Amino acid sequence: MQTKVIRQKIKSVGNIKKITKTMEMVSAAKMKKAIDNALLLRPFHTEAQDVLKDISLDPLTRHELLAHNGTPGEVVIIVASNKGLCGSYNVNIYRKLLSAYNEEERKNLKVIAFGKYSEKVAKKLHLETLASFNHPVLTSDDAHATTTMIVDWYKEKTIGTVRVLYTHFTSAYTFTPTLLQLLPFSSEGKPSTHGEPRYAYEPDQDVVLSSIIPMMLHNIIYGAILESSASEHSARMFAMKSATDNASELQDELKLYYNRARQERVTQEISEITSGALALTT
Repeated sequence: MQTKVIRQKIKSVGNIKKITKTMEMVSAAKMKKAIDNALLLRPFHTEAQDVLKDISLDPLTRHELLAHNGTPGEVVIIVASNKGLCGSYNVNIYRKLLSAYNEEERKNLKVIAFGKYSEKVAKKLHLETLASFNHPVLTSDDAHATTTMIVDWYKEKTIGTVRVLYTHFTSAYTFTPTLLQLLPFSSEGKPSTHGEPRYAYEPDQDVVLSSIIPMMLHNIIYGAILESSASEHSARMFAMKSATDNASELQDELKLYYNRARQERVTQEISEITSGALALTT
Protein backbone atom coordinates (compact mmCIF):
# COMPACT_ATOMS: atom_id res chain seq x y z
CA MET A 1 0.00 0.00 0.00
CA GLN A 2 1.35 3.44 -0.94
CA THR A 3 2.26 5.83 1.85
CA LYS A 4 -0.04 8.50 0.39
CA VAL A 5 -3.05 6.18 0.60
CA ILE A 6 -2.17 5.22 4.18
CA ARG A 7 -1.87 8.89 5.16
CA GLN A 8 -5.34 9.53 3.73
CA LYS A 9 -6.75 6.60 5.70
CA ILE A 10 -5.10 7.84 8.91
CA LYS A 11 -6.63 11.27 8.35
CA SER A 12 -10.10 9.79 7.67
CA VAL A 13 -9.98 7.61 10.78
CA GLY A 14 -8.84 10.63 12.80
CA ASN A 15 -11.85 12.64 11.59
CA ILE A 16 -14.18 9.79 12.50
CA LYS A 17 -12.55 9.54 15.91
CA LYS A 18 -13.20 13.24 16.55
CA ILE A 19 -16.88 12.78 15.66
CA THR A 20 -17.39 9.69 17.83
CA LYS A 21 -15.54 11.33 20.75
CA THR A 22 -17.79 14.38 20.50
CA MET A 23 -20.89 12.18 20.35
CA GLU A 24 -19.62 10.23 23.36
CA MET A 25 -19.26 13.43 25.39
CA VAL A 26 -22.72 14.66 24.34
CA SER A 27 -24.27 11.29 25.18
CA ALA A 28 -22.53 11.23 28.55
CA ALA A 29 -24.10 14.60 29.46
CA LYS A 30 -27.53 13.48 28.25
CA MET A 31 -27.13 10.14 30.03
CA LYS A 32 -26.52 11.81 33.39
CA LYS A 33 -29.61 13.98 33.03
CA ALA A 34 -31.76 11.05 31.82
CA ILE A 35 -30.60 8.81 34.69
CA ASP A 36 -31.32 11.54 37.24
CA ASN A 37 -34.86 11.96 35.84
CA ALA A 38 -35.49 8.20 35.77
CA LEU A 39 -34.28 7.66 39.32
CA LEU A 40 -36.24 10.68 40.55
CA LEU A 41 -39.55 9.30 39.27
CA ARG A 42 -38.80 5.61 39.91
CA PRO A 43 -40.26 5.55 43.46
CA PHE A 44 -43.53 6.97 42.12
CA HIS A 45 -44.07 4.57 39.21
CA THR A 46 -42.83 1.64 41.31
CA GLU A 47 -45.32 2.52 44.03
CA ALA A 48 -48.01 2.92 41.37
CA GLN A 49 -47.40 -0.65 40.24
CA ASP A 50 -47.48 -1.90 43.83
CA VAL A 51 -50.75 -0.10 44.58
CA LEU A 52 -52.41 -1.42 41.42
CA LYS A 53 -51.18 -4.94 42.18
CA ASP A 54 -52.58 -4.71 45.70
CA ILE A 55 -55.92 -3.36 44.48
CA SER A 56 -56.22 -6.00 41.77
CA LEU A 57 -55.60 -8.78 44.31
CA ASP A 58 -58.20 -7.49 46.77
CA PRO A 59 -61.17 -9.90 46.48
CA LEU A 60 -63.60 -7.10 47.43
CA THR A 61 -62.44 -4.75 44.67
CA ARG A 62 -64.34 -4.67 41.38
CA HIS A 63 -63.68 -2.34 38.45
CA GLU A 64 -63.89 -2.57 34.67
CA LEU A 65 -60.18 -1.68 34.27
CA LEU A 66 -59.21 -4.60 36.50
CA ALA A 67 -61.16 -7.23 34.54
CA HIS A 68 -60.78 -8.34 30.94
CA ASN A 69 -63.35 -6.67 28.69
CA GLY A 70 -63.69 -9.69 26.42
CA THR A 71 -62.23 -7.96 23.36
CA PRO A 72 -59.76 -10.14 21.43
CA GLY A 73 -56.32 -8.99 20.37
CA GLU A 74 -53.73 -6.90 22.16
CA VAL A 75 -52.15 -3.47 22.04
CA VAL A 76 -48.48 -3.03 22.93
CA ILE A 77 -46.97 0.36 23.69
CA ILE A 78 -43.42 0.14 22.30
CA VAL A 79 -40.90 2.62 23.70
CA ALA A 80 -37.75 2.85 21.56
CA SER A 81 -35.54 5.65 20.18
CA ASN A 82 -35.75 8.17 17.37
CA LYS A 83 -32.08 7.73 16.45
CA GLY A 84 -29.63 4.90 15.98
CA LEU A 85 -25.98 4.53 16.99
CA CYS A 86 -27.01 3.15 20.38
CA GLY A 87 -25.63 -0.36 20.25
CA SER A 88 -28.12 -3.17 20.77
CA TYR A 89 -30.71 -0.98 22.51
CA ASN A 90 -33.29 -1.01 19.71
CA VAL A 91 -32.43 -4.54 18.58
CA ASN A 92 -33.16 -5.89 22.07
CA ILE A 93 -36.63 -4.29 21.98
CA TYR A 94 -37.30 -5.97 18.64
CA ARG A 95 -36.08 -9.35 19.91
CA LYS A 96 -38.21 -9.06 23.06
CA LEU A 97 -41.29 -8.39 20.93
CA LEU A 98 -40.59 -11.42 18.74
CA SER A 99 -40.05 -13.67 21.75
CA ALA A 100 -43.22 -12.46 23.50
CA TYR A 101 -45.56 -12.85 20.51
CA ASN A 102 -45.41 -15.64 17.97
CA GLU A 103 -46.42 -15.14 14.34
CA GLU A 104 -50.04 -16.13 14.97
CA GLU A 105 -50.42 -13.79 17.96
CA ARG A 106 -48.93 -10.88 15.99
CA LYS A 107 -51.87 -11.06 13.56
CA ASN A 108 -54.11 -9.48 16.23
CA LEU A 109 -51.46 -7.18 17.67
CA LYS A 110 -51.64 -3.38 17.41
CA VAL A 111 -49.02 -0.83 18.36
CA ILE A 112 -48.75 2.56 20.01
CA ALA A 113 -45.30 3.73 18.98
CA PHE A 114 -42.92 5.89 21.00
CA GLY A 115 -39.90 6.72 18.83
CA LYS A 116 -39.29 6.30 15.12
CA TYR A 117 -37.70 2.88 15.61
CA SER A 118 -41.01 1.64 17.09
CA GLU A 119 -42.71 2.75 13.90
CA LYS A 120 -40.13 0.82 11.86
CA VAL A 121 -40.71 -2.30 13.95
CA ALA A 122 -44.48 -2.07 13.45
CA LYS A 123 -44.04 -1.57 9.71
CA LYS A 124 -41.56 -4.43 9.42
CA LEU A 125 -43.90 -6.84 11.22
CA HIS A 126 -46.99 -5.48 9.41
CA LEU A 127 -48.64 -4.31 12.65
CA GLU A 128 -51.30 -1.61 12.75
CA THR A 129 -50.10 1.59 14.45
CA LEU A 130 -52.88 3.25 16.46
CA ALA A 131 -50.82 6.29 17.51
CA SER A 132 -47.26 7.51 17.22
CA PHE A 133 -45.13 9.85 19.32
CA ASN A 134 -41.74 10.70 17.83
CA HIS A 135 -40.90 14.07 19.39
CA PRO A 136 -37.21 14.69 20.11
CA VAL A 137 -38.05 14.62 23.84
CA LEU A 138 -41.02 12.59 25.09
CA THR A 139 -42.87 14.24 27.96
CA SER A 140 -45.45 13.56 30.63
CA ASP A 141 -48.07 15.00 28.28
CA ASP A 142 -47.40 12.18 25.80
CA ALA A 143 -47.83 9.65 28.60
CA HIS A 144 -51.06 11.36 29.68
CA ALA A 145 -52.43 11.34 26.12
CA THR A 146 -51.59 7.65 25.77
CA THR A 147 -53.23 6.83 29.10
CA THR A 148 -56.41 8.66 28.10
CA MET A 149 -56.52 6.80 24.77
CA ILE A 150 -56.04 3.30 26.13
CA VAL A 151 -58.48 3.81 29.03
CA ASP A 152 -61.22 5.20 26.75
CA TRP A 153 -60.67 2.52 24.09
CA TYR A 154 -60.62 -0.22 26.72
CA LYS A 155 -63.89 0.97 28.25
CA GLU A 156 -65.45 1.19 24.79
CA LYS A 157 -64.15 -2.34 24.07
CA THR A 158 -62.30 -1.07 21.00
CA ILE A 159 -59.11 -2.74 22.23
CA GLY A 160 -58.34 -5.68 24.49
CA THR A 161 -55.27 -6.35 26.63
CA VAL A 162 -52.72 -3.51 26.77
CA ARG A 163 -49.03 -3.97 27.55
CA VAL A 164 -46.02 -1.65 27.51
CA LEU A 165 -42.64 -2.76 26.14
CA TYR A 166 -39.76 -0.63 27.40
CA THR A 167 -36.15 -0.93 28.59
CA HIS A 168 -35.71 -1.04 32.35
CA PHE A 169 -32.61 0.84 33.48
CA THR A 170 -30.58 -1.02 36.11
CA SER A 171 -27.17 0.61 35.76
CA ALA A 172 -25.08 2.36 33.13
CA TYR A 173 -23.97 -1.08 31.96
CA THR A 174 -27.21 -3.01 32.41
CA PHE A 175 -30.66 -2.36 30.91
CA THR A 176 -33.30 -4.99 30.27
CA PRO A 177 -36.22 -5.05 27.80
CA THR A 178 -39.37 -5.44 29.91
CA LEU A 179 -42.97 -6.26 28.96
CA LEU A 180 -45.55 -5.13 31.53
CA GLN A 181 -49.32 -5.61 31.36
CA LEU A 182 -51.33 -2.44 31.99
CA LEU A 183 -54.93 -3.35 31.15
CA PRO A 184 -56.49 -5.22 32.72
CA PHE A 185 -54.03 -4.69 35.53
CA SER A 186 -53.93 -8.00 37.37
CA SER A 187 -51.33 -9.84 39.38
CA GLU A 188 -50.74 -13.32 40.65
CA GLY A 189 -50.17 -13.96 44.33
CA LYS A 190 -51.63 -12.59 47.53
CA PRO A 191 -51.95 -8.99 48.71
CA SER A 192 -49.89 -7.81 51.65
CA THR A 193 -51.70 -8.00 54.97
CA HIS A 194 -50.41 -4.81 56.59
CA GLY A 195 -52.86 -2.02 57.27
CA GLU A 196 -56.09 -4.06 57.43
CA PRO A 197 -58.82 -3.28 56.51
CA ARG A 198 -57.47 -3.01 52.99
CA TYR A 199 -59.21 0.08 51.57
CA ALA A 200 -62.12 2.35 52.36
CA TYR A 201 -63.51 4.22 49.34
CA GLU A 202 -65.25 7.59 49.55
CA PRO A 203 -67.69 8.49 48.04
CA ASP A 204 -67.73 5.00 46.48
CA GLN A 205 -65.37 2.43 45.00
CA ASP A 206 -66.14 3.05 41.32
CA VAL A 207 -65.64 6.83 41.52
CA VAL A 208 -62.32 6.52 43.36
CA LEU A 209 -60.89 3.74 41.16
CA SER A 210 -61.98 5.51 37.95
CA SER A 211 -59.76 8.38 39.04
CA ILE A 212 -56.92 6.47 40.70
CA ILE A 213 -56.24 3.76 38.10
CA PRO A 214 -55.67 6.14 35.11
CA MET A 215 -53.41 8.24 37.35
CA MET A 216 -51.36 5.17 38.26
CA LEU A 217 -51.21 4.04 34.63
CA HIS A 218 -49.92 7.48 33.64
CA ASN A 219 -47.12 7.22 36.22
CA ILE A 220 -46.17 3.75 34.97
CA ILE A 221 -46.10 4.80 31.29
CA TYR A 222 -44.13 7.97 31.99
CA GLY A 223 -41.75 5.97 34.16
CA ALA A 224 -41.26 3.55 31.25
CA ILE A 225 -40.41 6.51 28.98
CA LEU A 226 -37.81 7.85 31.42
CA GLU A 227 -36.30 4.41 32.08
CA SER A 228 -36.00 3.85 28.32
CA SER A 229 -34.42 7.27 27.82
CA ALA A 230 -31.78 6.57 30.46
CA SER A 231 -31.06 3.19 28.87
CA GLU A 232 -30.86 4.68 25.37
CA HIS A 233 -28.35 7.40 26.27
CA SER A 234 -26.26 4.93 28.29
CA ALA A 235 -26.20 2.52 25.35
CA ARG A 236 -25.28 5.31 22.93
CA MET A 237 -22.53 6.64 25.17
CA PHE A 238 -20.87 3.24 25.45
CA ALA A 239 -21.37 2.58 21.73
CA MET A 240 -19.59 5.83 20.88
CA LYS A 241 -16.86 5.09 23.42
CA SER A 242 -16.31 1.70 21.81
CA ALA A 243 -16.23 3.33 18.36
CA THR A 244 -13.67 5.89 19.58
CA ASP A 245 -11.48 3.15 21.07
CA ASN A 246 -11.69 1.14 17.85
CA ALA A 247 -10.76 4.21 15.82
CA SER A 248 -7.70 4.76 18.05
CA GLU A 249 -6.61 1.14 17.58
CA LEU A 250 -7.10 1.36 13.82
CA GLN A 251 -5.19 4.62 13.70
CA ASP A 252 -2.27 3.03 15.58
CA GLU A 253 -2.26 0.07 13.18
CA LEU A 254 -2.31 2.37 10.15
CA LYS A 255 0.57 4.41 11.57
CA LEU A 256 2.53 1.18 11.99
CA TYR A 257 1.80 0.19 8.38
CA TYR A 258 2.78 3.72 7.27
CA ASN A 259 6.12 3.56 9.09
CA ARG A 260 6.82 0.12 7.63
CA ALA A 261 5.91 1.24 4.11
CA ARG A 262 8.05 4.37 4.46
CA GLN A 263 10.96 2.31 5.77
CA GLU A 264 10.63 -0.14 2.90
CA ARG A 265 10.55 2.76 0.44
CA VAL A 266 13.65 4.36 1.98
CA THR A 267 15.42 1.00 1.98
CA GLN A 268 14.50 0.48 -1.67
CA GLU A 269 15.77 3.94 -2.63
CA ILE A 270 19.06 3.36 -0.79
CA SER A 271 19.36 0.00 -2.51
CA GLU A 272 18.76 1.61 -5.92
CA ILE A 273 21.30 4.38 -5.23
CA THR A 274 23.87 1.82 -4.06
CA SER A 275 23.24 -0.34 -7.11
CA GLY A 276 23.61 2.69 -9.36
CA ALA A 277 26.86 3.75 -7.65
CA LEU A 278 28.27 0.25 -8.01
CA ALA A 279 27.34 0.23 -11.67
CA LEU A 280 29.23 3.48 -12.25
CA THR A 281 32.38 2.28 -10.51
CA THR A 282 32.59 -0.97 -12.46
